Amino acid sequence: MSYKKKLFHGLAVELIALEGEYTGNYRTCIEEVGERLLSVGAPFQHGQLVPLREGTKVKLTFCDETAVYSFEGKIMQRIAVPVPMFVLELPDTVAKVQRRNFVRVNASFPIMFRMVTREGLSDSYNAMMLDLSGGGMRFTTKERVEDRSLLYVHITLPMGELQTPVRVIRTEKMEETNLYSVSAEFYEISERERDTIIRCVFDIQREMRKKGLV
Repeated sequence: MSYKKKLFHGLAVELIALEGEYTGNYRTCIEEVGERLLSVGAPFQHGQLVPLREGTKVKLTFCDETAVYSFEGKIMQRIAVPVPMFVLELPDTVAKVQRRNFVRVNASFPIMFRMVTREGLSDSYNAMMLDLSGGGMRFTTKERVEDRSLLYVHITLPMGELQTPVRVIRTEKMEETNLYSVSAEFYEISERERDTIIRCVFDIQREMRKKGLV
């Protein structure tokens, strides 16, 4: 289980219930990692604990800077104290999708972002997207943001609004415009939100093909 070293307490994950009354996607985090078992926090929705049953088939998704990982299993046990948790069995292998496999296209959509600090969220700042993929995006802004910092972004896409955290990978000063070019990866994004972005990327590609640009 070479992937196991990527799992640690506090890692943000997506827990997807594949069956039952509470089928859906939920954000949570890892509580404990054992030799064969993994405990994740029981997710909350609208302030209420999501009461998934033991035996429910689920899919767990997590990521690092280079890839998205996922595996399917079932809830082996529910634990109530000291915190509500679900126990899953760790598989021998997990599915892996390299982030570089995401198609990147030029895109120009308005963005607003807020910096995540120890004191909370900063004021809102405006930015403009330069390119987009299922794994992340690049945008320009007047504001200087730090590498590895966390931002909460609001993106206006043709199919609607999207709000999600991103992790800054690299910031570069654009001397000719006095703006900053910021490369960021999507962080704690749901598969549903990622699918929305990928559909947007495909739509842009389709329009570019119609115009003979690709």
